[in-house]
Amino acid sequence: MLLVLILAATLGVIGTGTARFLRIDREETIKHYERITSDTTRLLEEHARRTIHSADLILLQALRMIRERGGVEAIGSGSDWADFGELAQHLPEQGVLWIYDADGRARLGTPVFPTPPLTVAERDYFQAVKTRGEPFHIGPTIRGKTTGKVFFTVNRPILDEQGRFLGMVQAAIDTAYFTKLYDLLDGSLDPLTGIYRLEGGIVVRRPGMETHLGADVSRGPVFQSLLARAPTGNYESLSPLDGTVRIAAYRRIAGLPLVAIAGVGKTAALAEWRARTVRAILLNLGALGVLIVLGVLTWSSLRRQERSRTLAEAALRTAQASERRACLAGRQAEQAQQRLYEAIECLPDGFALFDAEDRLVLCNSRYRAFYALSGHAIDDGIRFEDILRQGAERGLFADAIGRIDAWVAERVAQHGAADRVHEQRLWDGRWLRIDERVTADGGRVGVRVDISEAKRREAELADLVRRNALLAAALEATPNGIAVTDATTDAPHVLYVNRAFEVMTGYMAAEIVGRTIRVLYGSETDPEVAASLHDAKLRGETVTAEMINYRKDGSPFWNMVRLAPVLDPGGSTLAHVAVLWDTTEAHRHEAEELQRQKMEALGQLAGGIAHEINNLLQPVITLSNLNIGAPDLPAPVREDFADILSAGRQCRDVVGAVLAFARKEAAATQPLVLGDAVCRALSFACGVLPPAVVVDSRIGDREATAMISATELTQVLMNLLTNAADAMDRSGTVTVTLDRLPAAGLRLTIGDEGCGMDERVRQRLFEPFFTTKPQGKGTGLGLAVVHGIVRGWRGSISVTSAPGRGTSFEITFPVAESPTIEHPATESPSA
Repeated sequence: MLLVLILAATLGVIGTGTARFLRIDREETIKHYERITSDTTRLLEEHARRTIHSADLILLQALRMIRERGGVEAIGSGSDWADFGELAQHLPEQGVLWIYDADGRARLGTPVFPTPPLTVAERDYFQAVKTRGEPFHIGPTIRGKTTGKVFFTVNRPILDEQGRFLGMVQAAIDTAYFTKLYDLLDGSLDPLTGIYRLEGGIVVRRPGMETHLGADVSRGPVFQSLLARAPTGNYESLSPLDGTVRIAAYRRIAGLPLVAIAGVGKTAALAEWRARTVRAILLNLGALGVLIVLGVLTWSSLRRQERSRTLAEAALRTAQASERRACLAGRQAEQAQQRLYEAIECLPDGFALFDAEDRLVLCNSRYRAFYALSGHAIDDGIRFEDILRQGAERGLFADAIGRIDAWVAERVAQHGAADRVHEQRLWDGRWLRIDERVTADGGRVGVRVDISEAKRREAELADLVRRNALLAAALEATPNGIAVTDATTDAPHVLYVNRAFEVMTGYMAAEIVGRTIRVLYGSETDPEVAASLHDAKLRGETVTAEMINYRKDGSPFWNMVRLAPVLDPGGSTLAHVAVLWDTTEAHRHEAEELQRQKMEALGQLAGGIAHEINNLLQPVITLSNLNIGAPDLPAPVREDFADILSAGRQCRDVVGAVLAFARKEAAATQPLVLGDAVCRALSFACGVLPPAVVVDSRIGDREATAMISATELTQVLMNLLTNAADAMDRSGTVTVTLDRLPAAGLRLTIGDEGCGMDERVRQRLFEPFFTTKPQGKGTGLGLAVVHGIVRGWRGSISVTSAPGRGTSFEITFPVAESPTIEHPATESPSA
């Protein structure tokens, strides 16, 4: 009975210990593979980010080449195919470049020339950059229509300066570039490695790339919940594609809409643990058997003792077999590590791994090549700070010259910070992009990428942007209107206008860009001048012409246009630039000068005729006046002489008006306080005007003086006010304004609310005997007299009017130079 109790207690102790050991061993095995998958996702992330970044740099260079060659529509020649093909050679695994227009039609593809008819308008990646406006898009894995290869796409839109979509440039990357690297990883457990889009689409997957082409894993836990909680982590899950339960890790790829996933089958990963479990159970059973045998040996025979030795030898052989399997597993681990070293050495970028004490664990030859001046000192175990200091002392780092200690301290601090990306300039002008990350054990892993070419392109782009900004500012500062039109279209569509053009025409740039410049043409635009401009444009000549154009509000203006072609280096016309001058004011001055000369000639003619008529009237009036008083004159004859005398006097008055218009006789003038004189004249006029006519006087300067006659001023105002009353049908408001002009002059304005007049009437307004009133209502000399009086004041008179908008007379004359000011008595207007 005691032996049974001892055996039972021993069995319990052994069973409990074995179970605890196996549970801990299982947890450590799972953690081991979690670390392996996490490290693998870091490698996948860096490799994918570096590859796509390189492809994006090539896309940016392709965009620049497209702009330099005149846009998407200009692409397609054999030389374009050769140049873009050379650019595509820098893509990994012989990737290809495609250029599509705004409708998704292929303009150029580097695999074959000429480019076959191909459209991708319905593809998701084309709609992403065109319709959804994504500036950078990574497409799902597809099979090429022309090459049959499996690839994914990196896409960028082609935009013009206003941000309008012109097409798309695309880099197609063969997935074999990724799977070849993944094949170098440990394949003993058939690991899962892959890159997926954030919505669950497969970009690269091993195994099953061909089998699962176009598959969607969005139902997996990574995309359902894990990414929303953390950008990286581990998980166990049943694969929705092949039904395998895996121990896996995921990592969001920084700066890209991608996630890296690596995993191993749980069954395969725990196979060794199960084998160890079986061995442990066998060993425990063997030990238990030994104990039983030893117990039995105390009372058993020598035969039983021999059987116990046999069982012990069998247990020993089992232990030796377990040791051999452990050695085999160690060799397999060494082989996997060697494959990883070879994969790192194949990387085109510098790679280095430092332990938790910041000592170098391993690096590839590319890393040593970047630091060639200090390469002899980069050995395993060297501290990161020592590498920096030795390189700085040898002049390797341009930014460290003259400040080695401070620079080393700054760089060590950057190195110590978690997950940092920065740039470093070397002594020979090269630039490196350094991406350093913290490993799970507290070490540092870093990648060095040569970005010298990208830096040079960035500098060229910045200089181009600066020069373009300067040119744009100069065009905007130009006082003349400037418009650039497209030379590749039949109608001259506007590409650019400056601020002066907007002010001149009333069209904002957003309103006229894309429309034809002929929107400025109208009914009075000379078609022959417009045709001459068009013919000169077709001949590529520079031409200057003047025509009437129309502003946005419909008002016409005279426009002097100088049109010149813009040529490319080959002499082809790219566009036309037009410089515009508004010459309306010059035409107005010319018209005013012609009117002045016309009125002066009319005045001279009228004055000469009036003097002759006046001389002939003298005997008629004198003799009629003498004979009418004869006592023996018959009544009928007396009445005839009375009619002759009345007609002669009326004719004399008309001749006097004509002489006043011609100003053959100078009126007496004196310095006059104009504000007071206008008020007195208006007081007199208000008693003569109809009661329904209101005079609104606005005397802005009551101290100003002018060398004029008060009688003439009253006559001028009476004529203008009477005409205003007639134009308003003897009811309304007339506004009289007196103010001082900036250039030492005075301005008297009389405006009414009447019917107004058209341009034809306005041009003849001051001609003698011209009137629009019915017969018997006026002689047509009132405004002619006003014109002659104002000219005698050394002033000018102008009229602004339009049908239905009233009329405004503006009289300007100089301020009196005499310091003596008199206030003459009130004068009444002459007949």
